[in-house]
Amino acid sequence: MNTGHASHWGRRSVLFAAGINVLAIGTALFACCGLGVSALVAVPEVLSLLLPVTLGQMTTVFFIILVIIELCLLRSFRWRVIAQMGVALVFGWIIDFYGLTIGFDRLPVKLLWQQLLVTILAVIFTSLGVFMMVRADLVLNPPDGAVHVIAQKVGMAFGTTKFLFDLLMIVVAIALSLLFLRHIAAIGLGTALAVLLVGELISVWEKLFGPRRPASEAS
Repeated sequence: MNTGHASHWGRRSVLFAAGINVLAIGTALFACCGLGVSALVAVPEVLSLLLPVTLGQMTTVFFIILVIIELCLLRSFRWRVIAQMGVALVFGWIIDFYGLTIGFDRLPVKLLWQQLLVTILAVIFTSLGVFMMVRADLVLNPPDGAVHVIAQKVGMAFGTTKFLFDLLMIVVAIALSLLFLRHIAAIGLGTALAVLLVGELISVWEKLFGPRRPASEAS
C-alpha cells in the first residue's frame, strides 16, 4: 500500500471515528432531554426501561439483530455487513460512555427551554455524525445498513425505505411502551424534531462540505 493510499484510508478512518462519537453524543443528548429520542434508538430506549440493561447495551444488542437480518436477506457474507457488528459494539459503548461516565444522564435538564435547547443540540450532533460516517465511506451503521439491504430487495428508493423504517421503529417503541409501561415512553417532541430536521441538516452539511459519497456494498 503506497503512502498516499494509506493517508487516504487514515483520513477516512479518523472521520469515521469522529462521526461515530458525534452521533453517540447526539444519541446521549436525546436520551437525557426528556422529550423523546430519535427513531435510531427508539426501540432500544424502551427496552432499556423494561430490562436491567443500559441504553448502550440494548442498542448494541438491537443493532446486532439488525445485522443478522441483513445477512439473512443477503444470504451471503460481506465484510462491510459483518463489520457493522463492530460498529454496534463500539457505538453502544460510546453511548454509555457519554451518558453514564461523562454524565449526560445527570444533566439538570428540567425546564422546557432547557429540554428544547438540548434537543436541538441532539439533532445537530445526530445529523453531523451521520454525515461524517457516510462521508467516510467505510461502514454503514446497522439501521442504515438494514435500510440499504431492504431497499435493494424491495426495489424502493433508500429515502422512502428509510422513512418507513423509522416510522416502524417509532410505532414499535410506542406499542412496547404502552403494553409494558402503560404510557408512551421514548417518543415525543424530540422524536418529531429528529424526523423533521435531521435529514434537512444532513443536506446542509453536504452543501457546506461537498457532495456525499454513498457507501457501497462490497461483494
